[in-house]
Amino acid sequence: DCGPPVLLSSGINAEYGGISPAMKFWHSSHTFEHPWTMVSQAFWRKYPNEYQSHVYGTDVIERYVDEQGRLHSKRIIISDWNVPAFMKFFYQDPRGYAVEYSIVDPVEKTLTLKSENINAVSLFSFQEEIVYRGSGVQTFLDHEAKIRFSASRLVDDAAENWLVGKVTNAARDGLKAMDSIIDKVEAEMQTTLQSVGWSIDESLTDAKRSIDESLADAKRSIDESILDAEKFIDSSISDAKSTIDSGMDMLDRTVDSARAG
Repeated sequence: DCGPPVLLSSGINAEYGGISPAMKFWHSSHTFEHPWTMVSQAFWRKYPNEYQSHVYGTDVIERYVDEQGRLHSKRIIISDWNVPAFMKFFYQDPRGYAVEYSIVDPVEKTLTLKSENINAVSLFSFQEEIVYRGSGVQTFLDHEAKIRFSASRLVDDAAENWLVGKVTNAARDGLKAMDSIIDKVEAEMQTTLQSVGWSIDESLTDAKRSIDESLADAKRSIDESILDAEKFIDSSISDAKSTIDSGMDMLDRTVDSARAG
């Protein structure tokens, strides 16, 4: 039967239950007060982080975009399981390997992940499903896990309880990491927007300066053309006046000569 809801210090609403010692179930939910685009960016930058130092690293082994524009990824996640003493008789390797399948749907604003362990499968099975779903300026997280041990009836229940505790702590630390990375992403976006704003302002200033200079050049050119035209008109009027005066003088002399004869 499912146990009562538990409110973790990180703010995760978690429910835990199961059928001991065969299988246990774990579920949590959380709301990010940030849009899905920002949260999904933060997810891909999640490792490494200061809150989950047990994760050694990740390795993408497959990635493609389907006909619907969804991004599919497959990667291996390597971490330190920090196996308790009572389990070391069955499993000595401290490293854990898991394969994670993810689908990013930018239209529906969902990021869906499914993962499972790929080593120590004869001892236990750990299956995990996480969904980040965007809605307006919020992003909702749903996190489910199924845990089954089959090492020994003497330790299965204790081992399952240990792993449930690991999952709970990892989820809490994961949220701290996501919040920290989201803050970094948001700060980077603000810096980029400010930089773009400065670039636009500088471009507008340069464009205004160029237009002002072009207008000034055009005005100077027009003024010079008008001045040249005025000079030409004045010169033409003066020449015409001189020609008329010369013609009148000649006419006067002709008239005078005719009267004298």
